[in-house]
Amino acid sequence: MVGDYPEIHSMAYLVSSLCCVGALAGLSSQKTARLGNCLGIIGVSGGIAATLGYLGPTNPVLAQMAGCMAVGGAIGSTIAKRIEITDLPQLVAAFHSLVGLAAVLTCVGTYIHEFPNFATDPAANVVKTATFLGTYIGGVTLSGSLVAYGKLQGVLNSAPWLIPGRHQINLGLGLANLGAMSWYFMEPTLNNGVSMLLTTSALSTIMGVTLTVAIGAADMPVVITVLNSYSGWALCAEGFMLDNSLMTIVGALIGSSGAILSYIMCKAMNRSLINVIMGGFGTSSTGKGKAREIHGEHTEVNVPSVVDMILDAKNIIITPGQSHVPLSKI
Repeated sequence: MVGDYPEIHSMAYLVSSLCCVGALAGLSSQKTARLGNCLGIIGVSGGIAATLGYLGPTNPVLAQMAGCMAVGGAIGSTIAKRIEITDLPQLVAAFHSLVGLAAVLTCVGTYIHEFPNFATDPAANVVKTATFLGTYIGGVTLSGSLVAYGKLQGVLNSAPWLIPGRHQINLGLGLANLGAMSWYFMEPTLNNGVSMLLTTSALSTIMGVTLTVAIGAADMPVVITVLNSYSGWALCAEGFMLDNSLMTIVGALIGSSGAILSYIMCKAMNRSLINVIMGGFGTSSTGKGKAREIHGEHTEVNVPSVVDMILDAKNIIITPGQSHVPLSKI
């Protein structure tokens, strides 16, 4: 509260949300990308400042918050300075896993904190639904992002791992989550609620692994955008749960933009999103007969020839990636 403006934090949330919307619009073009980044930084910083002003933490708590932010900022800046541009996809995947973990912990903590109010709150079922969904999506995002990171980083085998009966396993895990959600609402006690949230955390974490390991590393960029969308919807659920308009708006932006980007990438590959998510692409062949022969001749170039080609070119397209052969050996 500031003076006679008890809802000043809501106004700050609105301004921050508009900055985040402007950030997405700016990032849609290279000419405005720098402005988009600046707007995004302003939006996030404004949201943090508004939240701190609304909570009004004591000095010891504020010192703890500042310490956590300083440690997180130092770790993030160190990683960002050392990471290669070709490793950005797995970096994004690793950070998404932290978003999933934060969603799970926040939902469980909020349920425990808000439980005494459920008996009198008319919107209790909405909060409880958002809490359960946020926990479920967070678990899938956590483990799925870690698997995506492992495949892209080379820690795990990049080839699809086709678990026998994986579709039946995923279906069973989905039904088990529905059962946990049913019991979560049927038995409105604190112990049962926490138990069902922890149950769906475990089930969804396993489901994230079984879904992602069946997808090859070549499709991981699409998987990462899908997981990005998941993290956005988890954030949106947290916004409903905490009655925070900024989290709801930003979560909806992340969720919808991630889903749209996933669709665009799949369309560019002439494949459907379901085909990518179900996994196993390219691991088996149903065709019969002789394999298609490859015709044509390859062209070899050396370093001086490449230099001449660059000097004579009017337009050059640089595609980030790694070559298996050092340039000095070409």
